[in-house]
Formats: sequence, C-alpha cells, structure tokens
Amino acid sequence: MNIKVEREPARTIVSLSGQLDTLTAVDFEKEVSALLNSDEHQIVLNCEGLSYVSSAGLRLLLTLQKGMMAKGGTLILEKVQSPIMDIFKITGFSSILTIK
Repeated sequence: MNIKVEREPARTIVSLSGQLDTLTAVDFEKEVSALLNSDEHQIVLNCEGLSYVSSAGLRLLLTLQKGMMAKGGTLILEKVQSPIMDIFKITGFSSILTIK
C-alpha cells in the first residue's frame, strides 16, 4: 500500500492506494497516530486507489474517526470505489463514516 500525505492550510489529504490489510495496517497506523497527535482538524482520505480493506483496516479507520471526533475534527472519505463501498455497507461503516 502507498500512503501520500499532503498538508493544505485548512485540511490534510491522505491518499491511499493498494490494499489496506493486516500486512499494510502497520504503516497506516503510524500515519493515523501522527495525524491524531497533530493539530489537524480536517482529514480527507482519498480512497481512489484503494482496492481492498480488511478488518484490520476497518479498525484503523474507526480509530481515526473516533480520534478526530474527540478533538472536534472531521474525517471525510472521498472517491471510494464500489468494492470498498460494498465492504463499508456490509459492515455498517457507511453509517459511521462521512463518505463523499
């Protein structure tokens, strides 16, 4: 999985590509921790290149969502592809996450 972080004045865009699974979750978890410990108040996850999300990836997305809410921030997922959206719908994450 590739992770690209772009900081803009009002938000941080994190572009994900490849598979977010047990093997790649470690790298994403480092990014999640760094973002939650920063002053970021709006994080946008660009999921255009994301091809798969495992339960480990879902756990990290939930951690990021809860952490952002706790500090009064927002997490937005953009460009979610159909197979990933299906996973979100089946697991109920589509009602927890803000998806545009």
